Amino acid sequence: MTIGEWHRFVEKTLSEAGLDNASSEAKWLIASTLGKENSFVTLHPTYLPSPREEDKIQEWLGRRLKGEPLSRLKGVREFWSLPFHLNEHTLDPRPETELLVEGVLKWIGKRRVDPWRILDLGTGSGCLLIALLHELKKATGLGIDLSEDALTMARSNAALNGVDSRAAFQKGNWGEGLDGPFDIIMSNPPYIPLKDKETLEKSVAQFDPSLALFGGEDGLECYRILVQDIKRLLAVGGLAVLEIGCGQRKDVDALFQRANFKTLFLLKDLAGIERAIGVQV
Repeated sequence: MTIGEWHRFVEKTLSEAGLDNASSEAKWLIASTLGKENSFVTLHPTYLPSPREEDKIQEWLGRRLKGEPLSRLKGVREFWSLPFHLNEHTLDPRPETELLVEGVLKWIGKRRVDPWRILDLGTGSGCLLIALLHELKKATGLGIDLSEDALTMARSNAALNGVDSRAAFQKGNWGEGLDGPFDIIMSNPPYIPLKDKETLEKSVAQFDPSLALFGGEDGLECYRILVQDIKRLLAVGGLAVLEIGCGQRKDVDALFQRANFKTLFLLKDLAGIERAIGVQV
């Protein structure tokens, strides 16, 4: 079949499976298997893929029908307009996580050339720390994660985005054993309650690492640890920004208030859900 025929076939298959945006997904899937831009599918409809390329299209289509996200098929996700490689040990970054970067940059304002010292707890793919280092040219940062496989990917992503000379990554359990102070502390901790496990989308439940998803019975287990670690490690006048789950704002806010933090800001995603909280000692 030609690429045009493949596009129609894949689009029809995805649509019949109930997937949204079947046409654009089909175009992305086919172009990615060929190592081309999406426009290639539109501009070269008579292109005949090789048998090997056809096998890859069939393989990726089968994986997509089983719920595997497009970003995991390709192994790359764009975050803050930067490319990030993924593996099975890293969370697939969501658009709402960019709110943490936005919150830090708004707080920093015109002080972008200051030598900020940044800590990213539960760094995963390194997307938060790397995005900030990309914006703050004099900053340095440390990313912590329990998974050595995730840290390997974070180091690779730092090199990919040209900030590896200012980023360090090490294995650790949140802030345990670390010395501060840090000017900025960021974290997107696991916050999904275990009771919600069965209600998760298949693309999340089957393909994101459990270590990065579940925050105990009530989803707040990691925040209870982070409150104490951040209080010890955050510089006076510094900023800590954390992602929070839907409906968790009051509980997380209360945890930090009891530890004598003050809340500087709350940020909402496009659906109006509070997704990020900024606090200060």
